[in-house]
Amino acid sequence: MKKLLVIFFIAFCVNVTAQNKENSDSLRQLVIAARYHSGFIFAHNIHVKNTKGLKPDGFEFEYSHLKTDSVTVTKFKCYPNLGWSFTYIDFNSRLLGKAYSANYFIEPNYRIGNRLKINVRLSGGLSYLTNPHNAIKNPTNESYGSHVNTLLQVGLGFSYPLSEHIGIYAMGNFFHDSNGALKLPNAGVNYINASLGLRYFQYSTRLRVYKKQRDTSWKHQPVHLDVSLYYSPKDGYKGPDTTAQRKFMLGTSAQIVKQVSNIDALTAGAEIYYDDALRSIKDVIIKDNSSSILTGVLIGHQFLLNRFTFSQQLGFYVSKHTKVYNERYTNLYHTIYHRWGLNYKINNHLFGGITLLAHNQIADFIDARVTYRIR
Repeated sequence: MKKLLVIFFIAFCVNVTAQNKENSDSLRQLVIAARYHSGFIFAHNIHVKNTKGLKPDGFEFEYSHLKTDSVTVTKFKCYPNLGWSFTYIDFNSRLLGKAYSANYFIEPNYRIGNRLKINVRLSGGLSYLTNPHNAIKNPTNESYGSHVNTLLQVGLGFSYPLSEHIGIYAMGNFFHDSNGALKLPNAGVNYINASLGLRYFQYSTRLRVYKKQRDTSWKHQPVHLDVSLYYSPKDGYKGPDTTAQRKFMLGTSAQIVKQVSNIDALTAGAEIYYDDALRSIKDVIIKDNSSSILTGVLIGHQFLLNRFTFSQQLGFYVSKHTKVYNERYTNLYHTIYHRWGLNYKINNHLFGGITLLAHNQIADFIDARVTYRIR
């Protein structure tokens, strides 16, 4: 199977090269790539200690477009590569099985001299994991409880041209698979790996060089006010027989956004949400009838990449009633939490996206949200 995939990759590159050689002056070119992954599981809490020592490996295939025009390079101070990838990972253990993933990635490229390029990758998508927790067949898998999970990936590496069309690239990566507490258990699968592969560039491996220009158009952007409404289904319980039942989380938030460069913005905001899944666990398991409304304040950063916004936020709970929950059920809710989000700009006022909320290394939930920009 591995040999067939390599042969297919080479044949595809040769075919595209023959068809497109005459178009070598294009400022937007197709890039396809294949790379091999090898690494180790990061056993991040006591629930997944049975995964320590596992060494997953696999392959990733990519289809993307690299932008090298002067307007893009001047605005973003890099050469953005955007596209899709398919990843196959074998965890080399019956406990975790295998993972098949489809992801969208954003990868800025930076020139270091005439040939070397530094690559930074942010990627997100969906994974199908083959052997989730099952009370009878796989009771010790506390890492994931459903076949379908979200995959988040960050990577840092370099690429170097071997010829006019072929380049070699290496990258260190961090992968995280979880279902955002849609189905428990959901401790998550975290694995760190190194990858090595080949890239085919439709026209040229060389990046165009432009005279540096200052683009200060971002300074004319006003401070924005964004209001969001978000929802997430979560696993909870139906009493008194503790039957599992789908519950919900519903919340709203507001934040101010100040752009500080063409691709960066700083944020500050507050949120309030009601967690009915938390309420059901407290009622049925713990016999605690305290409020399940949580409020917090957040500070953060955004990467602005055309219509996409990748956000990172650090949150601090202002109000939460989870002391008994942490003592008797699971030590999940701490004072500090963090959010990771990807939003798409529909028009100047309307955005849609998803956000992951996590405590330490444990994902609490993934929400779908609609954001309205008031100004």
